[in-house]
Amino acid sequence: MKTTSKILFVLAALTLFLAALPLAATAQTEQQETETATVQQTQPKPAKDPGRFAKGRKRAGFFGGAGSNFGQTYLIVGAGLGYYIANGLEVGFDAEGWLLQDPTFWKLTPQVRYILWQAGAFKPYAGAFYRWNLVSGGFDDVNSYGGRFGVAYQSGANYLAVGAVYEKYETKFGGDNSHWYPEVAIWISF
Repeated sequence: MKTTSKILFVLAALTLFLAALPLAATAQTEQQETETATVQQTQPKPAKDPGRFAKGRKRAGFFGGAGSNFGQTYLIVGAGLGYYIANGLEVGFDAEGWLLQDPTFWKLTPQVRYILWQAGAFKPYAGAFYRWNLVSGGFDDVNSYGGRFGVAYQSGANYLAVGAVYEKYETKFGGDNSHWYPEVAIWISF
């Protein structure tokens, strides 16, 4: 099985696993509520509202910053879109450019992320991604894959997310084969 096929299989398996989490939690919660209602002879409580992480919600974002590769510092600009296919389970696509140095490169990233929306103000998240790194200047393009985890904090209708990302390159890229890096983001949902 080719590496790309293995990665796509892992992403599909992770998506199915993450999609099952809210269903299992909902089934367990419903069973507990039914047992409580029977004992107390009251109506079951309504289900907790997933808010910005509800099925059918969308995410859009723009980002910028600086990053290092090939021993140089780059200007990074990008944008991303996401869609919640189930409560807390987002599939998305981000695109970013590393500019103002040579070689320049673009990163195209399909991804999946699950946010534990049932948590309080601090909501843990985890996800996986596959990335195409398109490099200029006669360098070979290289693919990578990885995962992320962190916590999102609600501020009004938006969230501040802080976490860590692990990325593994299929071949050596810019002197590294894999690395960890922090991520800080503001998620805007609509």
